[in-house]
Amino acid sequence: MDQREPLSDGFDRIGPFHPYLVMASVLVLDLLLILLVLSALTYAGDRIEDVIWPGGREWVDL
Repeated sequence: MDQREPLSDGFDRIGPFHPYLVMASVLVLDLLLILLVLSALTYAGDRIEDVIWPGGREWVDL
């Protein structure tokens, strides 16, 4: 297998992509997963609150 030279900034390519693009993609994926977990917790908390204290003013409109 042929070895490629590192990029001018010293990083090795990750597949055909620049390392900054791959790192940014992983960061966006992590943020989306955190958003998904927080949304699920908010949804579950809202449903539990509706069972314990039915009626009243909603703080989270789901």
